[in-house]
Parts: sequence; structure tokens; C-alpha cells
Amino acid sequence: MARAKRTNRTEARRRYRAEQAALADPTAVDVVETVPAKVRGKNAPLQGAAPVRPGIVASFKAAYRPVDLRGDLRAAPMVLTHWGVLAACAIAIAASAVFIIATNDFASSIDYTASDPMAGKTIGTASNLSYLVISMFVTPPPAAGAFLIGFTAKRASWLGGLAFGVVAAICYVVVLSSPAGKMLTSGQSSSTYIVQAAALAPIGAALFASAAAWYRRFLDMANPNRGKPRPQQGRSGSGKKAANSSARR
Repeated sequence: MARAKRTNRTEARRRYRAEQAALADPTAVDVVETVPAKVRGKNAPLQGAAPVRPGIVASFKAAYRPVDLRGDLRAAPMVLTHWGVLAACAIAIAASAVFIIATNDFASSIDYTASDPMAGKTIGTASNLSYLVISMFVTPPPAAGAFLIGFTAKRASWLGGLAFGVVAAICYVVVLSSPAGKMLTSGQSSSTYIVQAAALAPIGAALFASAAAWYRRFLDMANPNRGKPRPQQGRSGSGKKAANSSARR
């Protein structure tokens, strides 16, 4: 402890002499003394060091994660019960049910053989809103639900997206099998749309979820301070205010 104190005093005297020399000769070049880590010791830790921000290319490459098939399958119960997967599936199921209930009677009254089937007809608000949600969470590829899973999943985002894609495909087939499904196919046969849903929904959701997870990791690496609270001001200012107020009293 005595040796560390003597070293710190020596370094302080050196800095003081350098500052005095700089004041005496303004044209002199400033010299910054670096203190080795061994000399600094535990009594003078380096504070306020911000994390090093990597380059865009390095973050782009480091954000990629190869698929660990065995590990992801072992973690399937955790992945499939994650709140992001459950929320995306719930939204798809609820939107499909609301669309069928709110649109069946309206869709049954439409004559698609006419030149303007929607002439003089107005669709309800519930049908409009549920159709908007279906277009994002059910219609293949269900991108919105996959992005939700990718941005919230802790691991195996592709597996969560794949499971959600299967649920979205089932919802889409159920909607197409109802009278309300004619609104999505314009009165045409739904067989082609069902095949597309079975082929595109699971794979598309898995790819979109993986892309969203990669983008989230890329943002975290490109900006290490993202999401961290800003440092608060020290208590010295509050202490001074308290001292001033007490002095006034």
C-alpha cells in the first residue's frame, strides 16, 4: 500500500510539472503520459470506458448464426411456448375467426358473375379490420407474425417461425373453406390458394423470422449502447443544491 501511494504521488508530481511547463510555453506540444495498468493498481480503475463499436461489415458477419438443428430441436418446448410465438398464433386465429363471423353473410350475398359485384354494398368495420390483420398474419407468407417472433425469440427463431407458419396456413385454409373466403379469391376456386398456403406459409414464416432475428443481432452489435439506460448525473449537483438551501436557511 505504501509503495502504491508513493507511485501515485510521483505520477501526480509529473503531471503537475508537465502542466506548469505547458503554461509557461504555450507553443510546446502537449505530451500525454500513459500510466501502465500495473502502476495504476486497484486504487485508480479506468472509469467511463465505452464499449468499442465494431464496423458495419464486422457486425454484418457476426450477426449470422448457423442453425444448430439438434440443439434447436431439444429446445423446441421452450421455443414453441415463447410469448412471441403464442402471440402471433393467437392473433392469426382470432383474426380468422372474426373475419369469418363478420363476413360470411356479406360474402354470401355477393354475385361474383356480375360486372361489378360490390356495387351498392358496404363492408362492415369488423370485416375491414380483420381482413387487414389477416393480410399481415395469415395470408402467405405471414410476414408480420414472423417478424414478431424473430425480434423476440431468444433462440431457434426459424423453428418458431415454422410452427407459426403451419398455424397460419391452417387458418388460411379454414377461411378459404368458408363463404367469407370468396372475398379473398374473388369468387374463384380456392384449391390453388390452398396449395400456395401449404407451400409458402411455413417456409416463408421461417425465413422471415430468421431474417428478423439476424437484423436484431446486427442492430445490437452495430450499436452496443442500444437499449442501455443513460448514465445519470452524480449526486454532487444535488449535494451542492442541498448545501446552498441549508446555507440560505
